[in-house]
Amino acid sequence: MTLRSSADPPTVCLYCGEELRLGLLEIYERGFLLDSCCEETQEEQLHALELASRQDRREWLRLEAGLDCRDLLDGTTMDFGLRLGAVPQKVAKEFVRDHHSHCPPPAGWRWGHAVFNGEELIGVAMVGRPVARMLDATKVVEVNRVCVEAWPHELVWNACSMLYGAAAREAKARGFERIITYTLEEEEATALRAVGWDREATTAGGSWNRRGRSREDRSPTCRKVRWGRVLESCGRPCP
Repeated sequence: MTLRSSADPPTVCLYCGEELRLGLLEIYERGFLLDSCCEETQEEQLHALELASRQDRREWLRLEAGLDCRDLLDGTTMDFGLRLGAVPQKVAKEFVRDHHSHCPPPAGWRWGHAVFNGEELIGVAMVGRPVARMLDATKVVEVNRVCVEAWPHELVWNACSMLYGAAAREAKARGFERIITYTLEEEEATALRAVGWDREATTAGGSWNRRGRSREDRSPTCRKVRWGRVLESCGRPCP
């Protein structure tokens, strides 16, 4: 099945008998509408896009609309690829509040990172002081929250690794010796392993609420895994 372009020489449509017409009519968010001489030609083109290679789909979008996309999912949903950027604390807190599966936004803040797919914010990392009071906050910094929106996997793959990697690089640039974060015990933490973080310990869990020091538990009180990365003597660049 041939993937057609509006730049192809004029021919006669095999379905309607009119001059073949096929091109982009409108682009909206991550989708598009095709302009075609008949419904059969449009369906054929959409099917061809779905079956084409990633490179062919990218080239078709570049020719038809001047767009640089990572891929077309199912032949119709545009994936613009991921890029890192800055994010204000207010925006990061709102994002975590809206999209994190089990934790509210943390109160502390040193800096943050954002990851975008095209122009859309799809994930944030919030970096602050270590929650554990015995850790030296002048030497250790903690990724208190990483949150990526529940989009199709193809649109967000590698987003968490990018955020953890950016946090480690920034922490090293600011002179911190170590960076840590916590995950639930049942979480795989593939993104942390991918950027060279080490599993350091498993915490006992439990409530922060104590007699004489009332606290509301806003996050899970189960056992958690602490992950870390040494920044001063790691011997290799942070990914």
